[in-house]
Amino acid sequence: MDVVQFQEKLREICDLGKQNGNLLTHEQIREHFASTDLETSQMVKVLQYLKLQGITIEGEENAAQAEEAAGEAEAQPNGTKTPLTPEEEAYLKEYLSEVSTGKEVSQEMVHTLFENLADGDALAEAALTSIYLPVAANMAADMNCAEIHLADLIQEANVVLLTALSDPEAEHKDDPWLRLQLRKGIIAAIEDQTQQKFQDDCLVAKVEKLESAVKDLTDDDGENRFTIDELAVILDMNVDEIRDILRLTGDDK
Repeated sequence: MDVVQFQEKLREICDLGKQNGNLLTHEQIREHFASTDLETSQMVKVLQYLKLQGITIEGEENAAQAEEAAGEAEAQPNGTKTPLTPEEEAYLKEYLSEVSTGKEVSQEMVHTLFENLADGDALAEAALTSIYLPVAANMAADMNCAEIHLADLIQEANVVLLTALSDPEAEHKDDPWLRLQLRKGIIAAIEDQTQQKFQDDCLVAKVEKLESAVKDLTDDDGENRFTIDELAVILDMNVDEIRDILRLTGDDK
């Protein structure tokens, strides 16, 4: 399926969602794209794009579980991770050498620190942060993907770690809970970056479409034969959107 056909399919499913009160089922989406050759990862991006448009996806027993599953599917397609490059491996090794204490920590000690944390012990929070920085980095490396640099993903994991340990709303904090928070946070970071990349790819496609059309609709002397309003009709694009793209490419003169 070429870019123009895909954009048309995407516009149609968005329109259908708006008509249904910003609500779609998985069955409707699968049926709409049944004739396409989209891969699983591409369908995940379609779902993420629809969510960006404010459209709720129904059809799963638990919406939160469905959202996390979509993030995991994108983060680890086919159950595998994106292998680290030699540069990423070197970065991870150096980073771990900086944050690792080199001391073995028993589960009993970790349990005690979580208990002290529950009592408001700031030293326990600092100790747990030190212990779990390497855990966060290794988890980010295990969930490495092409959409986000490993260093950035590790930093996102660190933010999740600090936020989780200081979260006053969490009723019970322990090792399984913290590892789950880290995993959810890393998945969310990957999903956000994937959504941004999807939007960027759509913008690139629109720019290429407009540039091609302007070239085709230009006279031999370089004069455009059509106004922006006429281009909007020809290309089925919004006038303001065309102006924005022209400004972006420097062709709005």
